[in-house]
Amino acid sequence: MAEYIAKPTSRMKIRNFANGIREYLEWYDEKYFPVVEFLELVIPQLEPDFSYEIVPVEEMKHQYGLTYPDEKLICLREDVYEKAAEGTARDRFTIAHEIGHYFMHRPGELVLARNQNKEKIPAYQDPEWQANTFAGELLAPPQIITGLTAKEISLCCGVSLDVAKIQLKNI
Repeated sequence: MAEYIAKPTSRMKIRNFANGIREYLEWYDEKYFPVVEFLELVIPQLEPDFSYEIVPVEEMKHQYGLTYPDEKLICLREDVYEKAAEGTARDRFTIAHEIGHYFMHRPGELVLARNQNKEKIPAYQDPEWQANTFAGELLAPPQIITGLTAKEISLCCGVSLDVAKIQLKNI
């Protein structure tokens, strides 16, 4: 059960937002989205108050990344950051996921409410689904993956086979 409930957001709105980022950066047709470069160089240019921290594994333990939109901060576990920089699909996705939280779940832009009763909520109101959807759409959007197999998508976009299959299913 989700701990938080977010304002309802459709896959199409998330896709348009992710593609808007790609268009703005003139990376619309880039097969391999440079997510680490985006984190390190682009977001700080867009938002001078933004920062990210690389946190030792022993401090984050079982958390791969955490985002604090109100503080304009993304924290990434050190091994996740390093593997993403090396091109590991899961870790690239984790960074894109945290970037999704950063942009979509800000105070005043997307109202988050605690799910006090721990009720099952629809996916489109789940902040984790929204961030996962953003990551998939940013890293493997339809204009790049149409006509490709899941394996081809995985290789050219730097995503896992699971992400490739989900993206193909949702073209």
